[in-house]
Amino acid sequence: MRLRRTGRVPSDARVRHYDELDDDEQGVVRELAGEPWTAPETGDLDDGDVVKFTDYYLVRSR
Repeated sequence: MRLRRTGRVPSDARVRHYDELDDDEQGVVRELAGEPWTAPETGDLDDGDVVKFTDYYLVRSR
């Protein structure tokens, strides 16, 4: 899984706010936000979801 900063949120995307995520998912978002790293997929974040953290981040699964 990767996060990519996005300036626009697709109309069909599920938007998740950082504080709605469980502790493990919050840790992954903190680790990946703004970095070119990948992490294992988490249970509740799917490809195409958008996470509102410091900016909007598009979730990409490999």
